[in-house]
Amino acid sequence: MQLARPNRRTLYALLTAILGVASITLVQCTMVGDKTTGVQFFKNSASSCIKDCNDQYKILFDQEQQLHHDNVQSCQALPPGPDRGDCLAAEGARHSARMEELGRAKADCQNNCHNQGGGGS
Repeated sequence: MQLARPNRRTLYALLTAILGVASITLVQCTMVGDKTTGVQFFKNSASSCIKDCNDQYKILFDQEQQLHHDNVQSCQALPPGPDRGDCLAAEGARHSARMEELGRAKADCQNNCHNQGGGGS
């Protein structure tokens, strides 16, 4: 009695399936960061850095605006008189100083974006 020989289509399908499974299980690529290879894939790192600076500034700006509003409301709750005026003047000075500080911090952050990867001396 002679065993039946598998036809070529079945043999090719089986071989293709085995190669497909082997290629999936044997090849495992892993992405590596720019620092590993020394090659920078994203050329727009300065613009993304500047966007991060702007986003951070907006968060801090919004927080400061809310704090200023709350502080002014607290001052307004004081009885009319010199204490209320002093409170409002102090809050105005504090708010102005903080806004200048935030503006300088934003500019420094953006300037540092342009210095990234520029080497040092």
